[in-house]
Amino acid sequence: MTHLPSPSWLALLHASLRQRPQAAWLGRRALGVCALAILLVLSACDSDSTETNNTTSSSGGGAGGAVLPDPEPLTIVTWNLRNFVNEVNDSDAPMEEVDPGWPSHRSAVGAVLRAIDADILVLQEVEHEPVLNELNDDELDGAYDHIRVIDANDPRGIDVGVMSKVALDQVITHQDDTFPELSNQTGPTYRYARDCLEMHLTFNGRPLALLGVHYKAKQNDDPQKRLAEAQHTRGIADDITAAAPQTGVLILGDFNDLPGSPPYEATVGEEPDLYANAADAVAQADRWTFEYQGARELVDQQMSNGLLHDRLDASSVRILHSPEAEAASDHAPLIATYLVN
Repeated sequence: MTHLPSPSWLALLHASLRQRPQAAWLGRRALGVCALAILLVLSACDSDSTETNNTTSSSGGGAGGAVLPDPEPLTIVTWNLRNFVNEVNDSDAPMEEVDPGWPSHRSAVGAVLRAIDADILVLQEVEHEPVLNELNDDELDGAYDHIRVIDANDPRGIDVGVMSKVALDQVITHQDDTFPELSNQTGPTYRYARDCLEMHLTFNGRPLALLGVHYKAKQNDDPQKRLAEAQHTRGIADDITAAAPQTGVLILGDFNDLPGSPPYEATVGEEPDLYANAADAVAQADRWTFEYQGARELVDQQMSNGLLHDRLDASSVRILHSPEAEAASDHAPLIATYLVN
């Protein structure tokens, strides 16, 4: 099963848009415009209740001039855990790996995450839900009530997962989506190397959507595939905000590419709908998450739409370079707090 049920008609509308066969770029935009038109009609019909709604504001992406609630902090981490697999062969991946040192790996990851104590963890290179359940129960005192991993496309069985203290309204996999690189519509079509895990939640009255990704690695490189993944992910994000403009959207995970690269720029997008990276708030000397052949690279990102980036607490953003984090993974966790209302 790829969906958790959503209590809202809007989530159901969005799910129907996402379940369609892959359409051309203009077709996707047309669907978004139709959804937005429906929202505007419903908003007009409900104008009386909007005037008394205390969860939206004209200055915060809402309507009607009502007062927003006080901001509440939401701390989000993205971290590639480097082959976070257990010591037994217990998945269906054709090239599954096992880790004889699993208990120590789990303990090392747990020590870092326990110290960070974030609200939401979006994690890459995770084998399946049982390893996150074990991490939660044995290392994190059961702090995370909502855990999802959907087995996706990686032949080694390393997936994108989420651990959250906030209830998840809906989780959608895009592992079966097919898409071209947009500048070459007659070229090959691709699927995600792993997945784009689409997560919807509501926090302090604000709808949020997180898109957790882990794009094609540069080993046996196919840069067009990585670019196509980024373009398609940004298209999913644009569909979300077209259907629900008050949604804060965050694209986060292991991009396997650097700021300024084509996949990164595809995520940034164009005026007036630019996405910005939380990592830009980190001092240049510390702005890296992976070291390759002596070069320190920023390959893990948290990139948000304007509505959510306006709520970023820039002073909170850090990339954790500590002996404990380095012992747990070859990537460093990227941590950011958003003051959400």
